[in-house]
Amino acid sequence: MILVDGFVRSISDLTVQEIESVVVLKDAVALALYGIRGANGVVYVTTKRGKTGKPVINFNYEFNMGTPVRLPEMVDGYTYAQALNEGLKNDHLSPRYTQRELDAFRDRTYPDFYPDVDWWGEALRNHSLGQNANFSIQGGGDKVQYYAQLNYLKDQGILKPTNDNEDYSTQLKFSKLNIRTNLDIQATKTTKVQLSMLGNFSEHNRPGAQIDDIFTALYQVPSGVFPVKTKNEVWGGSTIYSNNPIALISGKGYARSQNRALYADMNIQQDLSTLTPGLSASVRVGLDSDASYWDSNTRNFAYESSVKGWDGEEDQYKNLRNESALSFSSSTGEIVRRFNFNAQLNYDRNWGLHRLNTVLLYAMDRMDRDGQNASRAYMDMVGQAHYSYKNRYLLDFALSGSASSVLEPNHRWGIFPSIGAGWILSEESWMKGKSVDFLKLRASYGIVGRADFGVNLYKYYMGSGNSYYFKDTPASQSGMTEKQIAVDGLTYEKSHKLNVGMDFMAWKKLSLTIDGYYDHRTDILVDGGNAISSVFGMTVPKRNDGVVNNYGVELMAGWNDRIGEFTYQISGQFSFNRSKIINMNEEYRPYDYLERTGCRVGQIFGYEVEGIYKNQEEIDQREVKQYLSEVRPGDLKLKDQNGDKRIDQYDQIAMGYNATCPEIYYGFNLGAEYKGLGVLAQFQGVANYSQVLDTRSVYRPLINNNTISRYYWENRWSENNPNGTLPRLTTLGSANNYNNNSLWVTDTSFLKLRTLEVYYQLPDKWLRRQNIVKSVKLYVRGHDLLCLDGIDIADPEALGVTHPAMKQYTFGFNLQF
Repeated sequence: MILVDGFVRSISDLTVQEIESVVVLKDAVALALYGIRGANGVVYVTTKRGKTGKPVINFNYEFNMGTPVRLPEMVDGYTYAQALNEGLKNDHLSPRYTQRELDAFRDRTYPDFYPDVDWWGEALRNHSLGQNANFSIQGGGDKVQYYAQLNYLKDQGILKPTNDNEDYSTQLKFSKLNIRTNLDIQATKTTKVQLSMLGNFSEHNRPGAQIDDIFTALYQVPSGVFPVKTKNEVWGGSTIYSNNPIALISGKGYARSQNRALYADMNIQQDLSTLTPGLSASVRVGLDSDASYWDSNTRNFAYESSVKGWDGEEDQYKNLRNESALSFSSSTGEIVRRFNFNAQLNYDRNWGLHRLNTVLLYAMDRMDRDGQNASRAYMDMVGQAHYSYKNRYLLDFALSGSASSVLEPNHRWGIFPSIGAGWILSEESWMKGKSVDFLKLRASYGIVGRADFGVNLYKYYMGSGNSYYFKDTPASQSGMTEKQIAVDGLTYEKSHKLNVGMDFMAWKKLSLTIDGYYDHRTDILVDGGNAISSVFGMTVPKRNDGVVNNYGVELMAGWNDRIGEFTYQISGQFSFNRSKIINMNEEYRPYDYLERTGCRVGQIFGYEVEGIYKNQEEIDQREVKQYLSEVRPGDLKLKDQNGDKRIDQYDQIAMGYNATCPEIYYGFNLGAEYKGLGVLAQFQGVANYSQVLDTRSVYRPLINNNTISRYYWENRWSENNPNGTLPRLTTLGSANNYNNNSLWVTDTSFLKLRTLEVYYQLPDKWLRRQNIVKSVKLYVRGHDLLCLDGIDIADPEALGVTHPAMKQYTFGFNLQF
């Protein structure tokens, strides 16, 4: 859950410049405030506020350029024709292209009929452009402090514009205007009012075709099936391939969306120390409104097929669809309204060596979506106490009652206790005077919840149905039928969290934080079908039967130092998490190695590959038989796991790592500065992470009329390349080859250079001659400049049919007045 200034909001609506701090809450005591929504942790973002003093004005401008990386390389028209013929031959089918047609592809003599189109090169340019301007002012006096910001962002995508559209653009474009105002008003000596408001307006432009459809076509359409346009200046196409990728970009009109959002909150803080020292209260109210609207001007484009006439026959151009006029439509996307209310009573007081800080909190959060029966409401009542003795012995206790409207009425409320303790050893007399600046040991245990699933799971639903046969002469009749069976006793997921940790600082240069944790999850919503007999006759509802254990460790270390005018810093982070499924209502499996229970969440199962059958003789001589589909030379040789001499569904085993998220995250940061010239570098990586390589055409060629990648063509098994490392080509598919197996399940660990920045801060003496600009910073920054991984032909973070990963280059400056 992400909180912005105390309320659930999207961090994507913020700019980097307006963020004051980001805190990640993970231990049970800190998460007790969030009760039924705290199980997965909280990211707490605080925005900047005013400060007493003269106005400080900042202006920041950035120009951005992006370049796509690791685009898939598909084969040319001639190679595709060879591959298709080879695949048909492997399927014992007749070839598609004759030798004369292959020669036409190779010689490129008839581009209308035997083309060679680089669809990716035709569709995408080699760069995107963007800019970002930010203006802010911060200051105030004794009574009023203020912070205000105006930000404008504009980006253009990598689709290639064409001259076909004179009065509108089909380019991917995004623009956004953000306006923020934060005011702190000292209304009286004891009353402070904080007003915060954020408004943003964004607009997104795209082609009339969906972006997913465009990239699906780029991955699917072969280079040799039709030209971009025929000699008649009509879009190329065929009865098999109706989605010409360039026509999807340029010929289907355009669509434009607008999003408008307003977030406003007021916080009244009242000092009640006249009643008793240390007592205060606050009331906070938040109102959010977010709406999106779509305007579309779309049409169908005309396309035609072309067939070469040989031996005196005429060339044929067949119209397959006529162009339609632009058709305008307007629709409302999603309108979301949110209301938040918090009332809080605080007591913070010292008695000699003792200090007590207590909090009583009531919170309510309601979200409504127009046009949908999907309202959600949460309520929390929390008591929290922090006690310290001599500022070295610490004790925390929290108890919250929390409810969610998505739960069954009898199970909406949950009680979440937590307790924590700490010992600041550096405050002990026997630690004074040593090189240790700070040393703290801490531990906590508590229970928090999670209930972010569907809003109507606990309700029964009836709906219309047909195919009911009644009367003397049976005929289909309409009627009512059960559409959804309620989840009986639907309740929240419970997270039992244990955390131990240490915080350490020494020599005013070294910092170290170590955390170890254990998370026992119960009442997870899982499939209930295996817990109820199949004679039930309907889709079985989910049940709160799941149990999962998680454990892990997190490390953070840093060193910073100064040598004369040279400063430098080094820091690193490492986290490891492993999960284990204890119960998931798993179906019966005849062998232990087939069971998902006991494995990681997201564990991949598949067949173990022992090689590739090089010839028919090798197939015939093997004692083990594969029954997934007919085995032919070039098919994968799968391992028999249970010794029954046959390969079937009972020979799948756990392989690879977690496919849901990596088990290991790590990173390190480097920085140095000398006389205003500095460099910053941030590296980030993941490990113990597996995915299945199944991108169409790249790893699944020819099937379903896909094209074929250069990678697959060069590494496939064939009669001329019996030592190929990839299965034979086929147009029909093969259950022996294209399933989850150890060939396709791959380690997608990587290390990336996330950010590299070089900057120069102009010396103060250069600016003293004028009294307007206080500081000037110039910088060049790169994002995702380097990736080290084992895939090479695709970015591990952009696998599948999707927009390519991008390198970003930024040129910017910052002025302070």
